[in-house]
Amino acid sequence: MCIPWKKQVVAVLLLLCLPLIFIGCGGGGGGGGGTRIISGVAVKGPIMGGLVSVHRLQLNGSRGALLGTGTTGNDGSYAVRIPASVTGPVVVTVTGRAGATYLSESTNGPVPFTAADSFSAVVDNFNPDVPVTVSPLTEAAFQKLPLILEQKATVTTITTQVLQSAVVAANAQVGDLFNVADILAPPAQSTAYQAALMVIDQMIVDSKAGGTVTDTTAVMTVINQAIADVNPALPAYQTFVDVFTTAAAQVAVDNPGAIAAAVVSMTAQVTNPPLEPNFADITAPSAVTGLSATTAAIDSTTSTVVLTWTAASDNIAVAGYEVYRDGTKIGTTTTATFIDSPVTSNVTYVYTVVAFDAAGNFSAASAPLSVKPNQASLSVTVSGQLSGDLLAQLDLTPPTAPTGLAAVTTAITGTTSSVALSWNASTDNVGVTGYDVFRDGVKVGTTAARSFTDASVTSAITYSYTVKAFDAAGNRSAASAALPVTPNRPSLGVTVSGQVTP
Repeated sequence: MCIPWKKQVVAVLLLLCLPLIFIGCGGGGGGGGGTRIISGVAVKGPIMGGLVSVHRLQLNGSRGALLGTGTTGNDGSYAVRIPASVTGPVVVTVTGRAGATYLSESTNGPVPFTAADSFSAVVDNFNPDVPVTVSPLTEAAFQKLPLILEQKATVTTITTQVLQSAVVAANAQVGDLFNVADILAPPAQSTAYQAALMVIDQMIVDSKAGGTVTDTTAVMTVINQAIADVNPALPAYQTFVDVFTTAAAQVAVDNPGAIAAAVVSMTAQVTNPPLEPNFADITAPSAVTGLSATTAAIDSTTSTVVLTWTAASDNIAVAGYEVYRDGTKIGTTTTATFIDSPVTSNVTYVYTVVAFDAAGNFSAASAPLSVKPNQASLSVTVSGQLSGDLLAQLDLTPPTAPTGLAAVTTAITGTTSSVALSWNASTDNVGVTGYDVFRDGVKVGTTAARSFTDASVTSAITYSYTVKAFDAAGNRSAASAALPVTPNRPSLGVTVSGQVTP
Protein backbone atom coordinates (compact mmCIF):
# COMPACT_ATOMS: atom_id res chain seq x y z
CA MET A 1 0.00 0.00 0.00
CA CYS A 2 1.10 3.64 -0.53
CA ILE A 3 1.47 4.53 3.21
CA PRO A 4 3.63 7.54 4.29
CA TRP A 5 6.31 6.65 6.78
CA LYS A 6 7.44 10.19 7.61
CA LYS A 7 5.37 13.33 7.53
CA GLN A 8 7.97 15.11 5.44
CA VAL A 9 7.52 12.77 2.50
CA VAL A 10 3.74 12.41 2.43
CA ALA A 11 3.42 14.61 -0.62
CA VAL A 12 6.25 12.85 -2.43
CA LEU A 13 4.77 9.41 -1.86
CA LEU A 14 1.36 10.53 -3.04
CA LEU A 15 2.83 11.93 -6.21
CA LEU A 16 4.69 8.67 -6.83
CA CYS A 17 1.63 6.52 -6.27
CA LEU A 18 -0.91 8.53 -8.24
CA PRO A 19 0.26 7.25 -11.64
CA LEU A 20 -0.03 3.69 -10.34
CA ILE A 21 -3.37 3.88 -8.61
CA PHE A 22 -5.17 2.74 -11.70
CA ILE A 23 -2.76 -0.11 -12.43
CA GLY A 24 -2.50 -1.77 -9.07
CA CYS A 25 -0.47 0.34 -6.60
CA GLY A 26 -0.98 -1.71 -3.46
CA GLY A 27 -3.31 -4.06 -5.31
CA GLY A 28 -5.75 -1.25 -6.06
CA GLY A 29 -8.19 -1.02 -8.91
CA GLY A 30 -7.80 0.47 -12.34
CA GLY A 31 -9.66 3.15 -14.15
CA GLY A 32 -10.95 3.71 -17.62
CA GLY A 33 -13.25 0.68 -17.75
CA GLY A 34 -12.36 -1.04 -14.48
CA THR A 35 -9.98 -3.88 -13.71
CA ARG A 36 -9.63 -7.60 -14.00
CA ILE A 37 -7.58 -9.94 -11.85
CA ILE A 38 -4.74 -12.15 -12.97
CA SER A 39 -4.10 -14.85 -10.39
CA GLY A 40 -2.24 -18.07 -9.84
CA VAL A 41 0.51 -19.56 -7.71
CA ALA A 42 4.26 -18.97 -7.47
CA VAL A 43 6.22 -22.10 -6.67
CA LYS A 44 9.72 -23.36 -6.24
CA GLY A 45 8.17 -24.75 -3.33
CA PRO A 46 5.43 -22.26 -2.57
CA ILE A 47 6.93 -18.76 -2.52
CA MET A 48 5.76 -16.65 0.44
CA GLY A 49 6.07 -12.88 0.46
CA GLY A 50 7.51 -12.52 -3.03
CA LEU A 51 6.93 -9.38 -5.08
CA VAL A 52 4.62 -9.91 -8.06
CA SER A 53 4.61 -7.64 -11.11
CA VAL A 54 2.56 -8.00 -14.28
CA HIS A 55 3.84 -6.42 -17.49
CA ARG A 56 2.83 -6.32 -21.09
CA LEU A 57 5.02 -8.59 -23.20
CA GLN A 58 6.94 -6.74 -25.89
CA LEU A 59 7.50 -8.07 -29.40
CA ASN A 60 11.11 -8.96 -28.59
CA GLY A 61 10.04 -11.12 -25.63
CA SER A 62 11.02 -8.65 -22.89
CA ARG A 63 8.90 -6.94 -20.26
CA GLY A 64 7.00 -3.84 -21.32
CA ALA A 65 4.69 -1.47 -19.48
CA LEU A 66 3.85 -2.27 -15.85
CA LEU A 67 0.20 -3.26 -15.45
CA GLY A 68 -0.07 -4.12 -11.76
CA THR A 69 1.77 -5.31 -8.65
CA GLY A 70 1.15 -7.45 -5.58
CA THR A 71 2.68 -10.05 -3.27
CA THR A 72 2.40 -13.79 -2.81
CA GLY A 73 0.56 -15.33 0.13
CA ASN A 74 1.66 -18.03 2.54
CA ASP A 75 0.67 -20.72 0.03
CA GLY A 76 2.35 -18.98 -2.91
CA SER A 77 -0.93 -17.67 -4.32
CA TYR A 78 -1.24 -14.20 -5.81
CA ALA A 79 -3.93 -11.98 -7.29
CA VAL A 80 -3.06 -8.76 -9.10
CA ARG A 81 -5.48 -6.21 -10.53
CA ILE A 82 -4.71 -5.01 -14.04
CA PRO A 83 -6.74 -2.79 -16.41
CA ALA A 84 -9.77 -4.55 -17.86
CA SER A 85 -8.68 -3.47 -21.33
CA VAL A 86 -5.60 -5.70 -21.24
CA THR A 87 -5.65 -8.60 -23.68
CA GLY A 88 -2.97 -10.54 -25.49
CA PRO A 89 0.50 -11.49 -24.24
CA VAL A 90 1.60 -10.62 -20.68
CA VAL A 91 4.46 -11.65 -18.40
CA VAL A 92 4.11 -12.30 -14.66
CA THR A 93 7.29 -11.98 -12.58
CA VAL A 94 7.86 -12.99 -8.96
CA THR A 95 10.98 -11.53 -7.33
CA GLY A 96 12.48 -12.14 -3.90
CA ARG A 97 13.03 -9.61 -1.14
CA ALA A 98 13.96 -9.49 2.53
CA GLY A 99 11.70 -11.85 4.47
CA ALA A 100 10.43 -13.77 1.44
CA THR A 101 10.87 -17.56 1.54
CA TYR A 102 10.06 -20.70 -0.39
CA LEU A 103 9.40 -24.16 1.02
CA SER A 104 12.08 -26.68 0.06
CA GLU A 105 10.66 -30.03 -1.01
CA SER A 106 13.97 -31.70 -0.08
CA THR A 107 14.33 -30.37 3.47
CA ASN A 108 10.68 -29.38 4.09
CA GLY A 109 11.99 -26.14 5.58
CA PRO A 110 11.76 -22.47 4.56
CA VAL A 111 14.56 -21.08 2.38
CA PRO A 112 15.19 -17.36 1.79
CA PHE A 113 13.88 -16.13 -1.56
CA THR A 114 16.33 -13.30 -2.05
CA ALA A 115 16.44 -10.31 -4.36
CA ALA A 116 18.64 -12.41 -6.67
CA ASP A 117 15.82 -14.95 -7.10
CA SER A 118 13.31 -14.23 -9.84
CA PHE A 119 10.92 -16.37 -11.89
CA SER A 120 8.71 -15.21 -14.77
CA ALA A 121 5.86 -16.76 -16.76
CA VAL A 122 4.76 -15.70 -20.23
CA VAL A 123 1.12 -15.98 -21.31
CA ASP A 124 0.09 -15.84 -24.96
CA ASN A 125 -3.39 -14.40 -24.31
CA PHE A 126 -4.46 -13.20 -20.87
CA ASN A 127 -7.68 -14.78 -19.59
CA PRO A 128 -8.79 -13.84 -16.04
CA ASP A 129 -10.53 -17.20 -15.68
CA VAL A 130 -7.31 -19.18 -16.17
CA PRO A 131 -4.71 -19.19 -13.34
CA VAL A 132 -1.04 -18.64 -14.22
CA THR A 133 1.69 -20.61 -12.45
CA VAL A 134 5.10 -18.98 -12.02
CA SER A 135 7.90 -21.51 -11.47
CA PRO A 136 11.43 -22.50 -12.54
CA LEU A 137 9.89 -24.18 -15.61
CA THR A 138 8.06 -21.01 -16.69
CA GLU A 139 11.25 -19.04 -16.10
CA ALA A 140 13.10 -21.38 -18.49
CA ALA A 141 10.37 -20.74 -21.10
CA PHE A 142 10.69 -16.98 -20.57
CA GLN A 143 14.43 -17.25 -21.25
CA LYS A 144 13.78 -19.41 -24.32
CA LEU A 145 11.24 -17.00 -25.84
CA PRO A 146 13.67 -14.39 -27.30
CA LEU A 147 15.67 -17.17 -28.97
CA ILE A 148 12.54 -18.48 -30.68
CA LEU A 149 11.61 -14.96 -31.76
CA GLU A 150 15.07 -14.53 -33.30
CA GLN A 151 14.44 -17.59 -35.48
CA LYS A 152 10.99 -16.39 -36.50
CA ALA A 153 12.37 -12.92 -37.31
CA THR A 154 14.54 -14.49 -40.03
CA VAL A 155 11.43 -15.38 -42.03
CA THR A 156 8.73 -12.91 -40.98
CA THR A 157 7.97 -9.66 -39.21
CA ILE A 158 7.26 -10.13 -35.52
CA THR A 159 3.65 -9.18 -34.91
CA THR A 160 1.47 -9.82 -31.88
CA GLN A 161 0.21 -12.99 -33.52
CA VAL A 162 3.76 -14.23 -34.16
CA LEU A 163 4.69 -13.34 -30.58
CA GLN A 164 1.77 -15.39 -29.31
CA SER A 165 2.85 -18.40 -31.36
CA ALA A 166 6.38 -18.06 -29.98
CA VAL A 167 5.06 -17.96 -26.39
CA VAL A 168 3.10 -21.15 -26.99
CA ALA A 169 6.17 -22.80 -28.52
CA ALA A 170 8.46 -21.75 -25.64
CA ASN A 171 6.09 -23.07 -22.97
CA ALA A 172 5.54 -26.29 -24.92
CA GLN A 173 9.28 -26.85 -25.44
CA VAL A 174 9.99 -26.75 -21.71
CA GLY A 175 6.90 -28.82 -20.96
CA ASP A 176 7.97 -31.51 -23.43
CA LEU A 177 11.42 -31.77 -21.87
CA PHE A 178 10.06 -32.24 -18.34
CA ASN A 179 7.00 -34.34 -19.32
CA VAL A 180 4.63 -31.61 -18.06
CA ALA A 181 1.58 -31.10 -20.25
CA ASP A 182 0.97 -27.45 -19.28
CA ILE A 183 3.62 -25.53 -17.31
CA LEU A 184 1.18 -22.66 -16.69
CA ALA A 185 -1.36 -24.93 -14.98
CA PRO A 186 -1.27 -25.48 -11.18
CA PRO A 187 1.42 -28.05 -10.24
CA ALA A 188 -0.99 -29.62 -7.74
CA GLN A 189 -2.86 -31.04 -10.75
CA SER A 190 0.20 -32.81 -12.18
CA THR A 191 2.40 -35.45 -10.56
CA ALA A 192 5.00 -34.84 -13.27
CA TYR A 193 5.09 -31.11 -12.44
CA GLN A 194 5.53 -31.85 -8.73
CA ALA A 195 8.31 -34.30 -9.53
CA ALA A 196 10.09 -31.75 -11.75
CA LEU A 197 10.02 -29.15 -8.98
CA MET A 198 11.37 -31.69 -6.50
CA VAL A 199 14.29 -32.53 -8.77
CA ILE A 200 15.07 -28.86 -9.34
CA ASP A 201 14.96 -28.29 -5.58
CA GLN A 202 17.40 -31.17 -5.07
CA MET A 203 19.63 -29.63 -7.75
CA ILE A 204 19.63 -26.42 -5.71
CA VAL A 205 20.37 -28.30 -2.48
CA ASP A 206 23.25 -30.10 -4.19
CA SER A 207 24.63 -26.83 -5.58
CA LYS A 208 24.61 -25.31 -2.10
CA ALA A 209 26.57 -28.22 -0.64
CA GLY A 210 29.86 -26.48 -1.39
CA GLY A 211 28.74 -23.41 0.53
CA THR A 212 29.33 -20.89 -2.26
CA VAL A 213 25.76 -20.74 -3.66
CA THR A 214 23.04 -19.01 -1.66
CA ASP A 215 20.16 -18.72 -4.14
CA THR A 216 18.53 -20.39 -7.16
CA THR A 217 20.51 -18.58 -9.85
CA ALA A 218 23.27 -21.17 -10.34
CA VAL A 219 20.82 -24.00 -11.07
CA MET A 220 18.61 -21.78 -13.22
CA THR A 221 21.67 -20.86 -15.27
CA VAL A 222 22.37 -24.55 -15.89
CA ILE A 223 18.74 -25.15 -16.90
CA ASN A 224 18.47 -22.05 -19.08
CA GLN A 225 21.72 -22.83 -20.94
CA ALA A 226 20.43 -26.32 -21.67
CA ILE A 227 17.01 -25.04 -22.81
CA ALA A 228 18.70 -22.52 -25.14
CA ASP A 229 19.48 -25.43 -27.48
CA VAL A 230 18.13 -28.83 -26.50
CA ASN A 231 20.92 -30.89 -28.05
CA PRO A 232 22.59 -33.75 -26.14
CA ALA A 233 25.76 -33.22 -28.18
CA LEU A 234 26.36 -29.80 -26.62
CA PRO A 235 28.49 -29.45 -23.44
CA ALA A 236 25.93 -27.16 -21.78
CA TYR A 237 23.21 -29.75 -22.23
CA GLN A 238 25.41 -32.56 -20.94
CA THR A 239 26.19 -30.50 -17.84
CA PHE A 240 22.46 -30.18 -17.25
CA VAL A 241 21.95 -33.93 -17.74
CA ASP A 242 24.69 -34.75 -15.24
CA VAL A 243 23.32 -32.41 -12.57
CA PHE A 244 19.71 -33.42 -13.23
CA THR A 245 20.24 -37.19 -13.13
CA THR A 246 22.18 -37.01 -9.85
CA ALA A 247 19.37 -35.04 -8.22
CA ALA A 248 16.67 -37.20 -9.81
CA ALA A 249 18.16 -40.40 -8.39
CA GLN A 250 18.00 -38.94 -4.89
CA VAL A 251 14.42 -37.74 -5.31
CA ALA A 252 13.31 -41.17 -6.55
CA VAL A 253 14.84 -42.85 -3.50
CA ASP A 254 13.27 -40.32 -1.11
CA ASN A 255 9.81 -40.44 -2.72
CA PRO A 256 8.81 -44.01 -3.68
CA GLY A 257 5.53 -44.33 -5.51
CA ALA A 258 3.99 -42.01 -8.08
CA ILE A 259 6.69 -39.32 -7.72
CA ALA A 260 9.47 -41.87 -8.21
CA ALA A 261 7.77 -43.23 -11.33
CA ALA A 262 7.37 -39.72 -12.73
CA VAL A 263 11.04 -39.00 -12.01
CA VAL A 264 12.12 -42.17 -13.83
CA SER A 265 10.06 -41.22 -16.89
CA MET A 266 11.30 -37.62 -16.77
CA THR A 267 14.93 -38.74 -16.54
CA ALA A 268 14.51 -40.85 -19.66
CA GLN A 269 13.07 -37.82 -21.48
CA VAL A 270 15.84 -35.49 -20.32
CA THR A 271 18.53 -38.01 -21.25
CA ASN A 272 17.09 -38.60 -24.71
CA PRO A 273 15.12 -35.40 -25.45
CA PRO A 274 12.86 -34.85 -28.46
CA LEU A 275 14.38 -32.85 -31.29
CA GLU A 276 13.72 -29.14 -31.14
CA PRO A 277 11.01 -27.98 -33.54
CA ASN A 278 11.85 -25.73 -36.47
CA PHE A 279 10.85 -22.48 -34.78
CA ALA A 280 11.29 -20.62 -38.05
CA ASP A 281 8.21 -22.47 -39.28
CA ILE A 282 5.40 -19.93 -39.63
CA THR A 283 2.93 -22.07 -41.60
CA ALA A 284 -0.20 -22.81 -39.60
CA PRO A 285 -2.04 -26.13 -39.79
CA SER A 286 -5.22 -26.36 -41.83
CA ALA A 287 -8.48 -25.66 -40.07
CA VAL A 288 -10.23 -28.60 -38.46
CA THR A 289 -13.19 -29.93 -40.43
CA GLY A 290 -15.90 -32.48 -39.81
CA LEU A 291 -16.52 -31.52 -36.17
CA SER A 292 -19.34 -33.63 -34.79
CA ALA A 293 -20.67 -34.61 -31.38
CA THR A 294 -22.40 -37.47 -29.64
CA THR A 295 -24.07 -36.91 -26.28
CA ALA A 296 -24.94 -39.34 -23.49
CA ALA A 297 -26.94 -38.64 -20.35
CA ILE A 298 -25.08 -39.26 -17.09
CA ASP A 299 -28.04 -38.54 -14.81
CA SER A 300 -31.22 -36.45 -14.90
CA THR A 301 -29.32 -33.14 -15.10
CA THR A 302 -25.87 -33.81 -16.59
CA SER A 303 -24.50 -35.28 -19.77
CA THR A 304 -21.28 -36.11 -21.60
CA VAL A 305 -20.35 -34.63 -24.98
CA VAL A 306 -17.95 -36.64 -27.12
CA LEU A 307 -16.41 -34.55 -29.90
CA THR A 308 -14.70 -35.97 -32.98
CA TRP A 309 -13.27 -34.32 -36.08
CA THR A 310 -11.18 -34.89 -39.18
CA ALA A 311 -7.47 -34.51 -38.45
CA ALA A 312 -5.89 -31.27 -39.63
CA SER A 313 -2.78 -31.21 -41.83
CA ASP A 314 0.45 -29.21 -41.54
CA ASN A 315 3.59 -28.62 -43.57
CA ILE A 316 5.59 -30.41 -40.84
CA ALA A 317 3.21 -32.01 -38.33
CA VAL A 318 0.20 -31.19 -36.20
CA ALA A 319 1.17 -31.23 -32.51
CA GLY A 320 -2.33 -31.11 -31.04
CA TYR A 321 -5.71 -29.43 -30.77
CA GLU A 322 -7.27 -26.89 -28.43
CA VAL A 323 -10.98 -27.35 -27.72
CA TYR A 324 -13.24 -24.39 -26.92
CA ARG A 325 -16.72 -24.34 -25.43
CA ASP A 326 -18.58 -21.03 -25.84
CA GLY A 327 -15.30 -19.33 -26.68
CA THR A 328 -13.37 -20.55 -23.61
CA LYS A 329 -10.65 -23.16 -23.89
CA ILE A 330 -11.62 -26.29 -21.98
CA GLY A 331 -8.82 -28.65 -22.94
CA THR A 332 -6.02 -29.80 -25.20
CA THR A 333 -5.64 -33.15 -26.92
CA THR A 334 -3.18 -34.78 -29.29
CA THR A 335 -5.87 -36.91 -30.93
CA ALA A 336 -8.90 -36.03 -33.07
CA THR A 337 -11.35 -36.59 -30.25
CA PHE A 338 -12.22 -34.96 -26.93
CA ILE A 339 -14.68 -35.74 -24.12
CA ASP A 340 -16.38 -32.83 -22.32
CA SER A 341 -17.92 -34.20 -19.14
CA PRO A 342 -20.00 -33.35 -17.27
CA VAL A 343 -22.08 -30.59 -18.82
CA THR A 344 -25.59 -29.46 -17.96
CA SER A 345 -28.33 -31.13 -19.96
CA ASN A 346 -30.82 -29.10 -22.01
CA VAL A 347 -28.32 -26.26 -22.42
CA THR A 348 -26.96 -25.37 -25.86
CA TYR A 349 -23.17 -25.17 -26.10
CA VAL A 350 -21.06 -24.01 -29.03
CA TYR A 351 -17.83 -25.91 -29.66
CA THR A 352 -14.86 -25.04 -31.86
CA VAL A 353 -11.47 -26.72 -32.30
CA VAL A 354 -8.12 -25.17 -33.23
CA ALA A 355 -5.09 -27.15 -34.45
CA PHE A 356 -1.52 -26.16 -33.58
CA ASP A 357 2.00 -27.31 -34.46
CA ALA A 358 5.22 -27.56 -32.45
CA ALA A 359 6.36 -24.11 -33.57
CA GLY A 360 3.26 -22.56 -31.95
CA ASN A 361 1.33 -21.83 -35.15
CA PHE A 362 -2.45 -22.05 -34.74
CA SER A 363 -5.01 -22.80 -37.41
CA ALA A 364 -8.21 -20.88 -37.88
CA ALA A 365 -11.01 -22.17 -35.69
CA SER A 366 -13.24 -24.91 -37.02
CA ALA A 367 -16.80 -24.12 -37.98
CA PRO A 368 -18.77 -23.80 -34.73
CA LEU A 369 -20.88 -26.77 -33.68
CA SER A 370 -23.96 -26.24 -31.51
CA VAL A 371 -24.71 -29.12 -29.16
CA LYS A 372 -27.71 -29.48 -26.81
CA PRO A 373 -27.45 -32.67 -24.73
CA ASN A 374 -30.88 -33.81 -23.59
CA GLN A 375 -31.59 -34.95 -20.06
CA ALA A 376 -32.33 -38.59 -19.26
CA SER A 377 -35.94 -39.56 -19.94
CA LEU A 378 -38.29 -41.61 -17.80
CA SER A 379 -40.10 -43.11 -20.81
CA VAL A 380 -41.45 -46.60 -20.35
CA THR A 381 -41.21 -49.77 -22.42
CA VAL A 382 -43.91 -50.60 -24.93
CA SER A 383 -44.21 -54.16 -26.24
CA GLY A 384 -40.80 -54.97 -24.84
CA GLN A 385 -39.13 -52.02 -26.61
CA LEU A 386 -37.72 -48.87 -25.02
CA SER A 387 -39.52 -45.79 -26.31
CA GLY A 388 -37.55 -43.68 -28.75
CA ASP A 389 -37.08 -40.82 -26.28
CA LEU A 390 -35.24 -42.94 -23.70
CA LEU A 391 -33.50 -45.10 -26.26
CA ALA A 392 -31.92 -41.98 -27.77
CA GLN A 393 -30.45 -41.03 -24.37
CA LEU A 394 -29.66 -44.35 -22.71
CA ASP A 395 -26.41 -46.08 -23.63
CA LEU A 396 -26.48 -49.79 -22.78
CA THR A 397 -23.53 -50.96 -24.88
CA PRO A 398 -20.21 -51.64 -23.11
CA PRO A 399 -16.86 -50.95 -24.80
CA THR A 400 -14.79 -53.74 -26.26
CA ALA A 401 -12.16 -55.33 -24.01
CA PRO A 402 -8.66 -53.79 -24.26
CA THR A 403 -6.09 -55.81 -26.19
CA GLY A 404 -2.33 -55.82 -26.54
CA LEU A 405 -1.61 -55.31 -22.83
CA ALA A 406 2.17 -55.00 -22.32
CA ALA A 407 4.47 -53.88 -19.52
CA VAL A 408 7.92 -52.42 -18.95
CA THR A 409 9.44 -52.54 -15.47
CA THR A 410 12.00 -50.20 -13.92
CA ALA A 411 13.91 -50.79 -10.68
CA ILE A 412 13.51 -47.91 -8.23
CA THR A 413 15.47 -49.26 -5.26
CA GLY A 414 17.00 -52.60 -4.35
CA THR A 415 13.55 -53.93 -3.41
CA THR A 416 10.98 -51.90 -5.31
CA SER A 417 10.12 -51.33 -8.97
CA SER A 418 7.59 -49.52 -11.11
CA VAL A 419 5.47 -51.21 -13.79
CA ALA A 420 4.52 -49.14 -16.85
CA LEU A 421 1.50 -50.68 -18.63
CA SER A 422 0.22 -49.89 -22.12
CA TRP A 423 -2.54 -51.33 -24.31
CA ASN A 424 -4.55 -50.84 -27.50
CA ALA A 425 -7.58 -48.57 -27.39
CA SER A 426 -11.02 -50.08 -26.87
CA THR A 427 -13.97 -49.05 -29.03
CA ASP A 428 -17.48 -48.06 -28.02
CA ASN A 429 -20.73 -47.10 -29.72
CA VAL A 430 -20.55 -43.63 -28.11
CA GLY A 431 -17.02 -43.19 -26.84
CA VAL A 432 -14.58 -44.71 -24.36
CA THR A 433 -14.20 -42.50 -21.29
CA GLY A 434 -11.38 -44.33 -19.50
CA TYR A 435 -9.86 -47.53 -18.19
CA ASP A 436 -9.70 -49.29 -14.82
CA VAL A 437 -6.43 -51.09 -14.05
CA PHE A 438 -6.32 -54.17 -11.82
CA ARG A 439 -3.40 -55.88 -10.10
CA ASP A 440 -4.21 -59.41 -8.87
CA GLY A 441 -7.90 -58.62 -9.26
CA VAL A 442 -7.81 -55.43 -7.17
CA LYS A 443 -8.27 -52.05 -8.87
CA VAL A 444 -5.10 -49.95 -8.50
CA GLY A 445 -6.02 -46.98 -10.66
CA THR A 446 -8.08 -45.31 -13.37
CA THR A 447 -6.81 -43.43 -16.41
CA ALA A 448 -8.19 -41.71 -19.49
CA ALA A 449 -5.04 -42.63 -21.43
CA ARG A 450 -3.98 -45.98 -22.86
CA SER A 451 -1.19 -46.29 -20.32
CA PHE A 452 -0.77 -46.52 -16.57
CA THR A 453 2.20 -46.72 -14.21
CA ASP A 454 1.93 -48.86 -11.10
CA ALA A 455 4.43 -46.72 -9.28
CA SER A 456 5.85 -48.96 -6.55
CA VAL A 457 5.65 -52.73 -6.28
CA THR A 458 7.93 -55.27 -4.64
CA SER A 459 10.62 -56.64 -6.95
CA ALA A 460 10.95 -60.38 -7.70
CA ILE A 461 7.22 -61.01 -7.15
CA THR A 462 4.88 -62.01 -9.98
CA TYR A 463 1.76 -59.86 -10.42
CA SER A 464 -1.21 -60.37 -12.74
CA TYR A 465 -2.54 -57.24 -14.48
CA THR A 466 -5.83 -56.75 -16.33
CA VAL A 467 -7.56 -53.67 -17.76
CA LYS A 468 -11.25 -52.84 -18.31
CA ALA A 469 -12.61 -50.00 -20.45
CA PHE A 470 -15.65 -47.96 -19.47
CA ASP A 471 -17.85 -45.30 -21.10
CA ALA A 472 -19.65 -42.21 -19.81
CA ALA A 473 -22.80 -44.21 -19.11
CA GLY A 474 -20.89 -46.48 -16.71
CA ASN A 475 -20.80 -49.53 -18.98
CA ARG A 476 -17.64 -51.58 -18.46
CA SER A 477 -16.00 -54.00 -20.84
CA ALA A 478 -14.83 -57.49 -20.11
CA ALA A 479 -11.32 -57.66 -18.71
CA SER A 480 -8.33 -57.81 -21.00
CA ALA A 481 -6.26 -60.95 -21.15
CA ALA A 482 -4.22 -61.21 -17.93
CA LEU A 483 -0.56 -60.21 -18.15
CA PRO A 484 1.88 -61.70 -15.61
CA VAL A 485 4.74 -59.34 -14.70
CA THR A 486 7.75 -60.10 -12.49
CA PRO A 487 9.89 -57.00 -11.92
CA ASN A 488 13.43 -58.00 -11.00
CA ARG A 489 15.82 -56.24 -8.69
CA PRO A 490 18.28 -53.76 -10.27
CA SER A 491 20.39 -55.47 -12.89
CA LEU A 492 21.76 -54.87 -16.35
CA GLY A 493 19.02 -56.95 -17.95
CA VAL A 494 16.62 -55.85 -20.67
CA THR A 495 12.86 -55.81 -20.88
CA VAL A 496 11.13 -58.51 -22.89
CA SER A 497 7.32 -58.85 -23.01
CA GLY A 498 6.86 -57.34 -19.58
CA GLN A 499 9.63 -59.39 -17.93
CA VAL A 500 13.04 -58.13 -16.95
CA THR A 501 15.67 -60.74 -17.73
CA PRO A 502 18.31 -61.50 -15.08
